[in-house]
Amino acid sequence: MNKKLFGFMSVLLSAGLLFGCGNGVDEDEPDPTEEPSEQQEQNED
Repeated sequence: MNKKLFGFMSVLLSAGLLFGCGNGVDEDEPDPTEEPSEQQEQNED
């Protein structure tokens, strides 16, 4: 029983580290530090 509990806790801790350390940046959202693309600059003229 102790080996199963230890294994379960190890898996739980590993999954928590993998999913809990994300930076929370959405891939679809543009990066505010990037410069606007040329296409957007042409539309402003």
